[in-house]
Amino acid sequence: MATDHISGDQPSRTKILSLVRSGLFNKSMDPGSSTAGVATRGAPGTPVRIDSHELETVDLFEEVLRDYKARVLRVDVEGLPDAVAEVVSSCGIKSLVVPNGLDLSWYEGVGQVELVVDDGSGPAVGFEKIDGVITGCSCAIAETGTLVLSGKPDEGRRVITLLPDFHICIVKTEAIIRRVSELFSRVGVSNPVTLISGPSATSDIELKRVEGVHGPRNLIVVIVR
Repeated sequence: MATDHISGDQPSRTKILSLVRSGLFNKSMDPGSSTAGVATRGAPGTPVRIDSHELETVDLFEEVLRDYKARVLRVDVEGLPDAVAEVVSSCGIKSLVVPNGLDLSWYEGVGQVELVVDDGSGPAVGFEKIDGVITGCSCAIAETGTLVLSGKPDEGRRVITLLPDFHICIVKTEAIIRRVSELFSRVGVSNPVTLISGPSATSDIELKRVEGVHGPRNLIVVIVR
């Protein structure tokens, strides 16, 4: 009986497999292109293909980030405190959480902002009421516009980058790699690794883009030369 049932469904099964193969073929891309993210083709907010042949690694990283609707700034290390202060002011951020290993000079110019320095030992109660977070970055992947956090002292624990609405991430140019395949030669797996590709957003429900579901709605990346 089971054999007869399978045989009877064979045309439907063949049709389904054909549709799957067609879908996989349509999603394939040539090796010289980069697609940021894996959102459904045509969904609102779906990243577009970026030709990476002629772009330097840092330029590619910035292009993919912008395609994800992240805000990107490039500064010299001397201009970093002023850049962070300008972001905080222009975004109307009134309170910030920072990991206790973050360089104080990076955010010393933020002015009259409530600062919470987190050493990771206390409960996560109250972080949802804080406007923003500033972190460093272990590594960044240009082709996918991905920030890699691994719990280092200047990155802090994951919860502080989940609850505030603004994430200001400071990325040094030497930390930017080109491909995902290079990641684990730069970052170990002894601690949990978090990959962040753009502001929090989903198009899962009726292909309508919803921001802030899984983390900050606003991602600001400051690339430091």
